[in-house]
Amino acid sequence: MTRRVHPLFILMTTLTQLRSLVIPIAVILFNDLKNDGFGKYTMIGAVVISFLLLVFGIISWYFYTFTIDEQSIRVNKGIFRKSERTTQRQRIESIGINQNLLERILGLATLTVETSSDSGKPEVELKGVRFEFAKQLKSTIATTVSQPTEHTAPAATYTVGLMDLITAGALSGRLGLALVGFGAVYQFANRFIEKYISRAFDELLHLSLVLLLILGGLLLLLIYLGSILVFVLRYGSFRATLEKQRMTIGYGLLNRTEVVFHQDKVQALVIEESWIKRRLKRAHLSLHIISASGEEEKLLLHPFIRTGEIDAFLKEFLPRFQLQHPHKRAVDRGFFYVVRWPLFGYSLGLVLLNGAMLYGLPEPFRYLGLPFILLLPVYYAVARSGYQNTRYGHHDDLFILRKELVNRETIYAPRLKIEAFSGHVSRFLEQKDILKFQLTLRGSSVFHAGYFTQAEFEEVLAWYQQTFLKPPTPPAGTPLSGDE
Repeated sequence: MTRRVHPLFILMTTLTQLRSLVIPIAVILFNDLKNDGFGKYTMIGAVVISFLLLVFGIISWYFYTFTIDEQSIRVNKGIFRKSERTTQRQRIESIGINQNLLERILGLATLTVETSSDSGKPEVELKGVRFEFAKQLKSTIATTVSQPTEHTAPAATYTVGLMDLITAGALSGRLGLALVGFGAVYQFANRFIEKYISRAFDELLHLSLVLLLILGGLLLLLIYLGSILVFVLRYGSFRATLEKQRMTIGYGLLNRTEVVFHQDKVQALVIEESWIKRRLKRAHLSLHIISASGEEEKLLLHPFIRTGEIDAFLKEFLPRFQLQHPHKRAVDRGFFYVVRWPLFGYSLGLVLLNGAMLYGLPEPFRYLGLPFILLLPVYYAVARSGYQNTRYGHHDDLFILRKELVNRETIYAPRLKIEAFSGHVSRFLEQKDILKFQLTLRGSSVFHAGYFTQAEFEEVLAWYQQTFLKPPTPPAGTPLSGDE
């Protein structure tokens, strides 16, 4: 029987289209507000656009139909370009239900169907159905999916608690991004609140230095807390399930994201440990995967796991990746070439900052940036200590590459997933017999670390080429086995 999705799909489509136009609409409304009221043509234009979007939503709903019978699931949609997707029930491996913020408000959901041929993109995606109805459909479809005759292990599941998410957000290092976002919002709104900002700035100049520092600290604290809140909203309700070598990872308190992929699609495991997280013995795990469409995705696996639990965690969820200790160290003479450009960039930034403060700020504030210059030798000492942990190693078919200055990043890449292994070096460094290792995975993922010697590169290259070399022909007269 052919059915249509719920009529609330019309409202959801209309609001989604309006959301994509929110920036130009906001600019127009702010301009009218600045000119003492909304113009007649602005109001007429808003009504016309809303009406057209509503009509588009109605037509989209009318042509959005689905059919579920005993053999297949078929979804039809499209106004000018008709799309029809049919999936046989016997090919279904997993069924999921996703909800973004708007769908939660309207009580709707999106039903996704995964098959053996799709790992990153749903075979069937049915939007705009009632949440309760979606659960009924999921139950109905699941009961007809063929079950294996052999006994299968129960699904393994793990979640991330709220306190871990808050701590991970606090240590995520996203304060810089939050400041950039705050600056962008300020630049956008400055033209409309310029006179109020100027008046407030004039008042602040009469305050004491201590009070100004307190107000500045409070502003940074609010931005910092906002970055933590954004992190928690994005990754809240984090839940991952492994069943029959297929992982399902879902997260999000507002916009719910759910990704389903097969373990064989994992290109690399990355363990990231910031300087602070290492003191807390915590790490951030992420995966590089390739979807069925060939697109590369970087996926969060765990935002804040204890380092002592990583090995057991991988044995359960990604047994192909086991913790290994890379034993070959980077050469000491390569440290200068790793640290020179970051150190130059930080030095130049501090010089420009202090120059701007000396030129543009009044007397009490001109020298506030000078103490930050003392951070340069501290950075050098920490980076020097960290560089000693830059290493590589390989175990069976797994290559491990670790790079570290202040933060540490360890990459685990299976040999068959490495598209290219190369060494990068300038003519000057070639004379010093040092080079960088570079791994290129399918897609655009590139990892590099250095510096190592040419002999070490050739040893790793020989290990890598074993994947593509044919086994040697046995000498004449060698007895063959029964299978041969």
